[in-house]
Amino acid sequence: MRVLVIEDSLVLIRPLCRMVEEIGFEACPVHSLAEMRLRMAQEPKFVAAIADYSLPDALNGEHLAELFQVAIPTIVLTSRSDVEMRERILQLPVVDYVTKESPAAFDYVMRMLIRIHKNPSIKVLIVDDSTSFRAFLREHLERHLYQVLEASNAKQALECLHQEKSIKLVLTDNDMPGMDGIRMTSTIRRFLDHDRLAIIGISSNADPTMTTRFIKAGADDYLQKPFNFEEFFCRVTRNVEFVENLAALKDSADRDPLTGLANRRYFFEQVMQLKDGYSLAVLDIDFFKNVNDQYGHDVGDHVICNTARLMEQFFPEGVVARFGGEEFVILSPNPMEKDMRQRLEDLRQAIESCVIVTTKGSLRYTVSMGMAAADLPEISRLLKLADERLYHAKQNGRNQICEG
Repeated sequence: MRVLVIEDSLVLIRPLCRMVEEIGFEACPVHSLAEMRLRMAQEPKFVAAIADYSLPDALNGEHLAELFQVAIPTIVLTSRSDVEMRERILQLPVVDYVTKESPAAFDYVMRMLIRIHKNPSIKVLIVDDSTSFRAFLREHLERHLYQVLEASNAKQALECLHQEKSIKLVLTDNDMPGMDGIRMTSTIRRFLDHDRLAIIGISSNADPTMTTRFIKAGADDYLQKPFNFEEFFCRVTRNVEFVENLAALKDSADRDPLTGLANRRYFFEQVMQLKDGYSLAVLDIDFFKNVNDQYGHDVGDHVICNTARLMEQFFPEGVVARFGGEEFVILSPNPMEKDMRQRLEDLRQAIESCVIVTTKGSLRYTVSMGMAAADLPEISRLLKLADERLYHAKQNGRNQICEG
């Protein structure tokens, strides 16, 4: 997570490094080409570079070629904002460039650094019947480290979207043989909503209604050919961030904020999608009030999170939810009672063997569980049955599983 910060001005390099550190990277400051070479020889692995275009020993950006040679994604800073400098920088394989005079310049650089970190996990699908234009878009997207997929027509694109569930952005031309980009966009929106995928329409058609037609079909944005490098990436970045923000909002609505487990509402949503039988268990931490009273609520939160992580470990294919307080529910798609019973017992023993070190001494705790399983069950009936069995487990001494 090291970032080379290459700037000869002490006035600028200090705040730059501070901001880099604040967003979770390690800043490695250098002031000249000679220092850069030395640092790269000592520590060859850098995730990105923020580089001033002009250094005392590299007045015309000679150091940039050495960064590109070892494939370090580079954001260029420049004090010149004239057209000539802009064109000169954009001809280089830079991630982006920023003029220092802009009040928001450093904030924009940090935003680009975050994107450099995130983009390698993001897939972008290009849909265009022109091989050369697909290659053009691919080259530019790969500068920003996106994973790039290609389709030459709508049929291929739709097949790709059904196979590759993690695609976050589609860039589609409208003028293709067979199904055009607008019709394809409308088709995509039948099975992928805006929180899963952004679509940017592209066309060289001068029809003034093209933007409206794409947007009404479900696109999030539109680009008119020919477009420039900066406009392209501003729109790509904005739309990728839009999908990420929508997904984060949805996830926060579905998740328990302390443990990250599914909450009660999301649990029932997942259950409704199951078509076969399943096993279910209700789990409760024994004497949890005593934990909070004796060790404090921060330790109580740690106990809850520890329980959540162990439940996820033992039931990776299931739905694990926190219903509230110290109560959890585990749903396994396997309706076999024997298998569920054994895994619950393994979980119980793992929790019982945990030792949590606190400022008030070591803490051990246990859990009680009630279990129910059936083919094609009604969830409300199974939950009631499992809850009754949890009550019996507590009545019979706790730290046990009741299944009947």
